[in-house]
Amino acid sequence: MVLGLLASAVVLFRLGLSDALRALTFGGRVMGAVFLASAVVELAAVGAVLDFWGRRVMRYAGQAVLLGVSIVTVTSLVLLVLQWEGGYLAGWFWLWTGLVAWAVWAVWVVAREKVWQGVPHPRSFATGVALSALIGSASVTYSAMYVPYVAPPKVPFMVSFGKPVLNPDRKRLYVPAHFTFRNEGSVSIFVIGTLWSAQLWPSAFRAQGTERNEWRWELGEGWDTNRQEEFNADPRLLAAGQISNAGARLDPGDDFSKEAVVEVPLEAGQGRVELSAQVSFIRADRCKLANSYGGSIERSWNADSPRQEHVRDAPAWLTEKGDDYFRYQSRIYRSSEVMRMTQAPDWASMWWVIPKGNDAIPFMQVHISRHPNGREQLSEDEQEPYGMKTLNHSVDQPVAVLRRAAGA
Repeated sequence: MVLGLLASAVVLFRLGLSDALRALTFGGRVMGAVFLASAVVELAAVGAVLDFWGRRVMRYAGQAVLLGVSIVTVTSLVLLVLQWEGGYLAGWFWLWTGLVAWAVWAVWVVAREKVWQGVPHPRSFATGVALSALIGSASVTYSAMYVPYVAPPKVPFMVSFGKPVLNPDRKRLYVPAHFTFRNEGSVSIFVIGTLWSAQLWPSAFRAQGTERNEWRWELGEGWDTNRQEEFNADPRLLAAGQISNAGARLDPGDDFSKEAVVEVPLEAGQGRVELSAQVSFIRADRCKLANSYGGSIERSWNADSPRQEHVRDAPAWLTEKGDDYFRYQSRIYRSSEVMRMTQAPDWASMWWVIPKGNDAIPFMQVHISRHPNGREQLSEDEQEPYGMKTLNHSVDQPVAVLRRAAGA
C-alpha cells in the first residue's frame, strides 16, 4: 500500500511542479497546483497507512488512506485513458497500467477494512471534493477550450507590388515587393518557416486562344486561365528569400513585414512577373519549438568548402536526387507536462528545396511528423492541438503593365 501511494505521489509531484511553473496556459498552471496538493495528500496517506495497520493512534487514519487511494485511482485512470486515446502505447503507459492495477487491489483492501466508517459530515466532505474538482475542470476548460475559441490568431498576410521604377538604361525595372506579416491578435505564434519568391513567366500572344480541353484542365487544377496568353518557356527565378527567421516568436503587436526590390529585365516579347509567399506557424499558447530550432539548419552542400559541392540528397519522397535543400527541425513541446507524458513526441520540420538548374524556383514544405526524419504527416485532427496554419498568397502582373506604371 505504501509503495503504490509513494509511486503515485512522486509522479504527481513531478507533473504538478512542472505545470505549476511552466505550463503555457492558466488552466495548466492551476492543474499543476492541484497535482501538487494531491501529491501532499498522498504523502499524508502514507503516514496514515502506517498508523492504520499499526497502532491506530490517528482517529481518521482509515479515511486518509481512502482519500489517498481514491486520488491514485482517479489520476492513474485518467492518465491511462488519455494516453490510450492518443494511441501512444509506450513511455509512461505501463506505469499508468501498473498504478491502475494497484488501485483495483487497494480499493478491494480498503473496502474489506470498511475504512469509510466514521467519516464526520460525509455530505459536506463529498460536496467539498466535488466543488474542488469543478473549479479545476472549469479552469482547464476556460484556458484550453474557451480562450482558443474566442482568441484565434489574427495574422494579416498579404503580398503586393509597389510602384516600379525604370532603370536609366531602359533595359530593366526595379519593382518593389511588399510582404505584410504581423500579429494583430492576442495570441503569440512561433514561425516554423517562411518563403517568398519572384519569378518571370515568359509568354506570347495566342490569337486563336487555348482549346477547351486545356483551359478546362487549368480551371480544374485551381489555376487561372488566360486563353490568349501562351506560356512558352519555364519560369525564371528573379529573387527569393525568407520573410522572417525560422523559429522566431511573433508576439501580439510585433510586425515581421518585409519589403524587397526585384529587378526585372525588359526583354522582347510578353511575360508576367509573379510574387508568391508562404508562411507557416503554430500557436505559442498550445506548444513551443525547441530553442535549438533556429540553429538546427542542415544543408545539402558543404558550406565550409569554396566549391560548395553537393554532399547529400533530400529524402526521395520530397524531391529528386541532386536537388539541394536546407532544413530546420526540432521537437515540439506541448503546453503541459501531462500532455508531454501521455502523448507521442512530435517533430516540426521545414524544408527549403532548391531544384537543379540556375533558374529553378525554390519551394517550401512544412510538416509535423512522429519521427524526426519521417515522411508521415499528422492528420488535421492530430495537428489541431498545435494550432498549426500555413498561409499562401501570390499576385502577378504583366510586364507591360509594370512598364506602363514606371512610365516606360
